[in-house]
Amino acid sequence: MMKKILIATTLILLSVSPLGNASFAEEYYVKQTDWKSIAMKETKKRYPLAQVLFTQKIWDKTRKNMTVKQYKLTLREGNKDFGVYVTISYHPETEKIKSVQILEE
Repeated sequence: MMKKILIATTLILLSVSPLGNASFAEEYYVKQTDWKSIAMKETKKRYPLAQVLFTQKIWDKTRKNMTVKQYKLTLREGNKDFGVYVTISYHPETEKIKSVQILEE
């Protein structure tokens, strides 16, 4: 009898808590900007024929009114493999992009 009460209580708590609520998780995820995808999109604008082989976050730094993130992308265009560094600067609260710099390795 105690086991049934314990199981029922656990199920009720999970259905009410944020961990058991899928819409809460989806809402939280939507608020998070995927900077890696933005780095890939900006790179594809400059290198439209290139294939992205690998993406790696190098570093990020946050100050009072600006955050900077840098990614390294390995690309293949024809028979040539090369790397580019993508640096994204944005306002941390509004997530409005200030600049995107792409530098070939």
